[in-house]
Amino acid sequence: MANSVTVEHTQLTAFVRTVLLRCGLDEPAATTATEVICYADIHGFTTHGTNALAGIYAPRLRSGSIRPDAQPKVVVETPTTAVVDGDNGLGAVTMVTAVDLAAAKARELGLGMVTVRNSSHFGSAGYYASRVAAHGLIGIVMSNCGEQGVVPPLGGVKRLLGTNPLSAAVPVSHGAPFVLDMSATAVATGKIRAAQREGRPVPEGWLVSADGSTTTDPNAYFDGHADVAWLGGAAQTGGAKGYGLALLVDLLCGPLAGAAYGPRPQALTETDPADDVNIGQVALVIDPAAFGVADSFPTETRALLDTVSSSPAAPGQRVTYPGAPEAERAATSYAEGIRLPHHVAVQLVRLGAELDVTAPVALTEAGSA
Repeated sequence: MANSVTVEHTQLTAFVRTVLLRCGLDEPAATTATEVICYADIHGFTTHGTNALAGIYAPRLRSGSIRPDAQPKVVVETPTTAVVDGDNGLGAVTMVTAVDLAAAKARELGLGMVTVRNSSHFGSAGYYASRVAAHGLIGIVMSNCGEQGVVPPLGGVKRLLGTNPLSAAVPVSHGAPFVLDMSATAVATGKIRAAQREGRPVPEGWLVSADGSTTTDPNAYFDGHADVAWLGGAAQTGGAKGYGLALLVDLLCGPLAGAAYGPRPQALTETDPADDVNIGQVALVIDPAAFGVADSFPTETRALLDTVSSSPAAPGQRVTYPGAPEAERAATSYAEGIRLPHHVAVQLVRLGAELDVTAPVALTEAGSA
């Protein structure tokens, strides 16, 4: 990562937790949210960690648009399902409540599914799926973007859907588990924003105009001259797959969860951008033991992934699987420090000063450079 800052992980964790406490969270909520936020930076998802703390969570907690004193609660429940109302609180805290409840139900009856309403941006989806995989369970999580329109439907020009992230994690006997963490679009919008801030172009294929032309200028997205491409690109190259996936996430996280969603009838005539309020989320947890493979499943999944990663590679290439590179990045983060983009370090120092929280020296030095 060019133009980056390296900070020791315990120092960053302590700083984040103190910031969240100053923003009004209680001790348990601040501890939970810190783990979620730092997971993203530790594993290399630097748009969804402390970058989101400085740009989304802290400002909204301080303004009250995200309630720091929120109390997520179960409002509907059956033996295998539940609905959690997030009380307009921090998405990280609400989703941990939901995924832990789904995991408890899965351990009891084999399957557990919990929907969430009145939540907010929850950071890296992979954290929640990994949380249950660490205990031998299969986790699938997803989130919409509330009423916010980020991407037009395939073939359209009106931004109606979100990037709608989802993650799935499968446990293994040892080593890095399978952790798929993705959006339904070619890229998360946070990466486009990061490129804009750093004054660099985005890769070809990230942005597409209504006439089908592509651009590498990140400003084109923010001034409305281009949109984020769907996973797969145009219809001819499989874009219907990413688009269909986004619709599925909105259908499950919106109407099923009783939460907001982008493609509302009134959205067709709205001129002002809608906000990402009342976000909906879903946590589905599966216990392999319910399928009679409790003993064999972890070793079989390890053998499957090892076979894939040991298969012949093309010249100059490496064969791996989702979750393995991120696990390597995490090991480096713990051993050598967490690498953050310079602009994130500057934002964190500024946030610390506003809240009278001393930032780690590495961040302070970057902020004064």
